[in-house]
Amino acid sequence: MGETPEYTESMETQEQKSYIDAASARIDWAAWLDDYGARLLLYARQQARSEADAEDVMQEALVQLVRAVEGGDFRGSEAQWYTYALTAIRHRAMDAGRRAQVRRNYAEAQKDSGEGICEETPWLSCGADDEYLRRQVEKLLRTLSPEFAEVVVLKIWDGLTFQQIADNTRVPLPTVCSRYRYALKKMREELDMNPIAE
Repeated sequence: MGETPEYTESMETQEQKSYIDAASARIDWAAWLDDYGARLLLYARQQARSEADAEDVMQEALVQLVRAVEGGDFRGSEAQWYTYALTAIRHRAMDAGRRAQVRRNYAEAQKDSGEGICEETPWLSCGADDEYLRRQVEKLLRTLSPEFAEVVVLKIWDGLTFQQIADNTRVPLPTVCSRYRYALKKMREELDMNPIAE
């Protein structure tokens, strides 16, 4: 009789595992990635220092999301997976940036040279006909500080509201709005000085 609670607890644990396994089997991650993958990669490109870093950061964030959801640790609905992935990308990109900076500092200390500058990789993807325009838009975005470019990418290309951007970046809503206004103003000034030729 003393063994009954232990047996019942074990049965509950087995039932929870069965439920999680059944829920995981129902998740079509490929379809979810088809819906959100391009947007997540764009955000990763904006956050990371190179294309390779962006892909690594995105992959790590997606693995983190899948493990959280399938392990039963994710608290929230499927509608919140995207927000979770954005936050994971941002944090992992910051960590990767710090590690890269340490490596660059070490390399610069070893060699007094100007090497170690971040490589320019495209954030946006488009058809060949729009390649020139893409480069010009990216050039404009790269004139901005990362925190300003981040808001523009999330607002214009990702279609997030200012409140969603504030929630994802953990930056106060008024700051997000002012960063967006400032970024657009700076981009307009840059365009006035250097118009994009057609």
